[in-house]
Amino acid sequence: MNKHKISAALLSVLLVFFAGSCKKFNEANDNPNSAEKVSSNYILTYVLTQTAKSYYALGNEDAKISGTMQYIQIGTNENASAVNFYGWGHESWSGYYDILRNVKIINDNAKKDGNKFFEGISLVMKSFLFGMMADLYGDIPYAESLEAEDGVFFPKYDNQGEVYKGIIGDLKTAVGLFASLDPSKDAIDAGADVIFGASSTKWSRFANGLILRYAMRLYNKKTEMSALGVDIVQEFNSAASGALAGINDEPTLKFLGTTNDNSTPGGPLNSSNPRLYNKPSAVLVGKLIQLNDPRLQRWVNPVQQKWDMTIGATETKTVTNIFGESYTVKLMPAASAGDVDTSLYVGLPVGLATVDALVYNKGTDNQSYPPERNPYISYIHDRYRLNADPYVNMKLMTYSEVEFLLAEAALKGDFTVTGTPDMHYKNGIKASMDRYGVIGAAAGFDFDNYYNNPDVDLNDATDKLARIMEQKWIASWMSIESWFDWRRTGLPDLHTGPVAQFGDKLPLRYMYPSPNLDPSYLSNYEAAVGNLEATPNVPSGQSADHAYSKMWLLKSTGKPW
Repeated sequence: MNKHKISAALLSVLLVFFAGSCKKFNEANDNPNSAEKVSSNYILTYVLTQTAKSYYALGNEDAKISGTMQYIQIGTNENASAVNFYGWGHESWSGYYDILRNVKIINDNAKKDGNKFFEGISLVMKSFLFGMMADLYGDIPYAESLEAEDGVFFPKYDNQGEVYKGIIGDLKTAVGLFASLDPSKDAIDAGADVIFGASSTKWSRFANGLILRYAMRLYNKKTEMSALGVDIVQEFNSAASGALAGINDEPTLKFLGTTNDNSTPGGPLNSSNPRLYNKPSAVLVGKLIQLNDPRLQRWVNPVQQKWDMTIGATETKTVTNIFGESYTVKLMPAASAGDVDTSLYVGLPVGLATVDALVYNKGTDNQSYPPERNPYISYIHDRYRLNADPYVNMKLMTYSEVEFLLAEAALKGDFTVTGTPDMHYKNGIKASMDRYGVIGAAAGFDFDNYYNNPDVDLNDATDKLARIMEQKWIASWMSIESWFDWRRTGLPDLHTGPVAQFGDKLPLRYMYPSPNLDPSYLSNYEAAVGNLEATPNVPSGQSADHAYSKMWLLKSTGKPW
């Protein structure tokens, strides 16, 4: 079995077992049913698969964050309020805490058994999950969150900065553990490790990569982190050489496509009706067209009907993209280019009213089409409607992310990293293209010619940080990391469309789960809400627990707005 794929049989057994140990208790604490008796190898598979699926779901083609970062739009009423118009509500975190309870079992068992490999992995996964939650919500239950056995049923919310401090400390500990393994007693089952197949080297690279991610995430808060005893710049410098060194180091889980549980959300095993309402955003499509970027054709289909000013009657032709994929396109005569988009690839503009989205780019065509099937707008690529595809997988971190982080660090000047901004920036773009099978597979494509485009080459950029973040945004296609980057830098410069529920700004955070009415819970919840800063986009009279409030990470930074 491929060690990077979900074992369908094993996962099915695990899901049956863990169905009895995932009971919700105040969203943050529980005592799982005797899971300590199960081998850590089995629990590890559950932790890795559930983490990968949860992370992927936050940014996939149906996710509100992908809409916010203008990768996709929804073409009909289906989820349009959240994706297109940013009408976000309370978000549960019980699934994340369920995974963390199982991580704790691995950690407890590892300490009891003296297995440093399991201990290191548990610290990495603990850091990944708590870091993701802090990124999403702000202050979260952390230090007390998994202490139900000790009678802590209503854990306090830790300050976001303290959570990040703990995360970086745990990741450093994990790196040290991976470097000192004793093969005679620190073994794990390679089949159970569906991410790295029991490679301690790759686990260490992942841990160091996460240190880079969080050190840069905290760059605007480095003074406050220093007061907490964490030197963000030094932590970045120390981890840089040990982070992901190529796409083969990426923590990846592939979809098998054999059952609904191990298939993509958009494939027929999970979506009996194809998700044709998922449209590529005009912002992304326009940028990729401008740059003549071949990744467009990995992610987006041509339109089914294309306006053409050079013809007088309807024609049908076969269009073959640079990867050898063929499509039938009907050419429609257009009187004026100003009335319609004549491109072969057409995205849906951001934030259109639903009635306008349904007829976008129809021009003089008065024919009625089903709501999701306007043929003058592209669909996202067919691969996102398959149960599995080589280019649709679950990645917890990418090599391109690491290279863009190094490029940004080299540009800032107060970090000490090997290499120039241009070198790392170029590596980041190339890594993204390698991941999507562009280089060597795209007919006629030459990477150096692409890079020499004045709109791509870093040396031609007036604002080099904006250029780095634009390419990182492209490379982060349907990943939540681009949202976290945008919050920190305000880049790329994205704007709402004609319809946005809370004004002309993009949202900043996830709202906490709907509050439990127990007074002990409410006191902790209200203290956390009190640490949030309501922006003018939060309607008067509403709680500061709002998608448009600033968490500690963003307060007093002037970012992203």
